[in-house]
Amino acid sequence: MSRMNSTNTAAAAQSRTYRLPLILLLAALTTAVWIARGYNHPVTLAAGVLLCLLIFLGFRALGTRLQGRKKAGAAMQGIAGLSGLFVSSLFPLLLPVFELPKPGGPYAVGTMERVIDTGREESATTDPSDKRRLVVRLWYPAEAAEGAAFEPYPQEMKQVLSLNTGVPAWLAGHWDAVRTHAVSGAPLASQQKSYPVLVYSHGAGASRYQSLFQLEELASRGYIVAAPDHSYMAAETRFPDGSIARDPGNQALLSAGESAELIGIRAADVSSVLDELTRWNQTDSGFWKDRLDLVRAGVLGHSDGGSTALEALAADSRFKAGLNMDGTAYGRVVESGVSRPVMFLMASQTWQGMQAEAAKTGQTGPLSEYYRRYVRHVEQVYTGSRSDAYRVTLPDTHHFSFSDAVLFSPVLAGGRPAKEAHAEINRYTLAFFDRYLLQIPSPLLEQGGPHGTGVRFEKRAAE
Repeated sequence: MSRMNSTNTAAAAQSRTYRLPLILLLAALTTAVWIARGYNHPVTLAAGVLLCLLIFLGFRALGTRLQGRKKAGAAMQGIAGLSGLFVSSLFPLLLPVFELPKPGGPYAVGTMERVIDTGREESATTDPSDKRRLVVRLWYPAEAAEGAAFEPYPQEMKQVLSLNTGVPAWLAGHWDAVRTHAVSGAPLASQQKSYPVLVYSHGAGASRYQSLFQLEELASRGYIVAAPDHSYMAAETRFPDGSIARDPGNQALLSAGESAELIGIRAADVSSVLDELTRWNQTDSGFWKDRLDLVRAGVLGHSDGGSTALEALAADSRFKAGLNMDGTAYGRVVESGVSRPVMFLMASQTWQGMQAEAAKTGQTGPLSEYYRRYVRHVEQVYTGSRSDAYRVTLPDTHHFSFSDAVLFSPVLAGGRPAKEAHAEINRYTLAFFDRYLLQIPSPLLEQGGPHGTGVRFEKRAAE
């Protein structure tokens, strides 16, 4: 009997000798799987099983060593197993493989990308000879093609997530399984000779891809949409020559003058895109010649992109209407106002929150001044408009409701389902541009129209 006990003791000691290396090996393997493949469902399951085993063995070793009793060790093993299952199931819920909403228009969606040289000085670099370049992505109504492969969700959005939330980009590895609804290089739809044009401006530290839910919908409805990355103001822009332009950091609390200068550069980018589209329309014999209806051109954007849309609308008469989504106003538009139709499409949390903060008395400092300036400039442009002006506040929405970000995780969605908010944003966007570019009236642009519950609709008709 004593010999048997000695044998068991030796075996247990040998087991403990190999336990720590095994735990470390499983930890390394689990980490490698996550980094290499992300949270695709099959891989998540495998990594979760490994994680459960890792925690199980770790707690078993701890329980055996500290408690010295089989009963306590078994209890800790059970807790470890349940903890592992909980953790492994939590990640897919917090960072799911999301789906973009299917575009609702009659057209398939095509996409392509080009780089344009604006010829303007690049103020973001120290080289005085640098000229500002823009990577421009286009979405357009396309001919449907059976079996055509949809583009994957863009890798650039991982950098947007990382820059704005601090979440490592590799945690979005599961986005490799997400597909858009656009086909690269698809033929332009032949139903019309030409199609109206919209130029889209992204938010600070974001990307030309930030709102695919909206850009694909517009293309499916018959609009050609051109979206530039504002170089050094986007999270990360990669040029074909391998060079990279990155956003340097926080721009939220710039002074009014600095903000006006920044928005001025962005508005010039938008006009440069329209210049290039005009050139393509005249000389691009392969694809775009005479297919862009530049007489019917509009501009839209989100956050700083919304401010950019207002400034471009005031500065460039080629734009016939402008949509500002959850942004304020900076630059010449604050003083000059706008003489063409404009819409402010606001998130309730943003607009009501800004109004509440701006109304506080006795508050000083850059942040308090930012709140007051935000509200004051929106009011000034809206009330001073010399054309039709709208201000529509959408209930249970926040700043990122106007982007794909609310699809990334239920944590980012807020109090309203992301797809419901996106559908309402698209309804007002289409109603506005259909009315002022295509002369198609919409009851959604009238005070007594079919507005959803909680929508605050304001309109100032041109005098």
